Amino acid sequence: MRATQLTRALMAPPTASVDETWRTHLRAHLSSAITPVVERLPCGEQLTVTLPLLRQAIAHPDSLAHDNVPFAWKPIFVRRSLGLAIVDACVSGRFRSPAEAADPVASEAVAEWERTGWRTFHWEPWLAGLRQGTRALVLAEAVSWATVLWASLDWKALGQRPQIGGADDQWVCPAPRTVRLKGRSELRLPLVGGPARSSEVGQITAPVALVSVSGGSPPLAWSDELSFLALVAALRSPSRPVPARVAGLWPDSGHHLIVEIGEEALTAAADRVGATVSTAVEARLSVLERT
Repeated sequence: MRATQLTRALMAPPTASVDETWRTHLRAHLSSAITPVVERLPCGEQLTVTLPLLRQAIAHPDSLAHDNVPFAWKPIFVRRSLGLAIVDACVSGRFRSPAEAADPVASEAVAEWERTGWRTFHWEPWLAGLRQGTRALVLAEAVSWATVLWASLDWKALGQRPQIGGADDQWVCPAPRTVRLKGRSELRLPLVGGPARSSEVGQITAPVALVSVSGGSPPLAWSDELSFLALVAALRSPSRPVPARVAGLWPDSGHHLIVEIGEEALTAAADRVGATVSTAVEARLSVLERT
């Protein structure tokens, strides 16, 4: 799907809608499914459900019982946040291409950290300590990632300026053990032509579309995974709209897919969350039994 076609599909009027009564029902439904499962965990245990966890629970459920590998910075961990900053700089008109923007954007981030001590991206100290060759590899990864997103859309046809990156959507289930759902999307696009809706708190909100970038190729349950991002965004705050659609980009395989968000899509995502929580809890209990 070319940039113009994808942009038109993203910006088209919504084909489905979710009213606020059903959104309230969705929260209750998900909480009732999760609560009896996580009650089996010891007090103080926490579980964070993310898109990678959903995938891991299906593809490699046995790996959920393994100890987490200690975190260490790698170029792959930098490319998204730096790539988004690069795209943002291009959208704002500061640079003509991601390749042109990469070095100035990275240098500005490091300079800001050195001046104030504030780490906007967290990787600034690590990047500042790299040798020139390794730093070039990090920038190349970010440029490659940013170029895919930059080339995927007709930015001038979007109407309003999209939100690029930003904080993850999060929702904490009111269960005896902390269960946190986290959804991360790369873009949030206001749908100018869509109908405005009244939220639970009386605000008028315009519909939005989300864009997610993933590696590899689309899994069989790709629509559930994209709907998960809409689910978390819908649960996060009653003042924010339920996303009208979510687009997934898999640049490694050249796939662009879109799911329209309605009650059926959100229910499927909620069921996937419930199954993932059950798998993760079983894995956690098996680890505790061995210790």
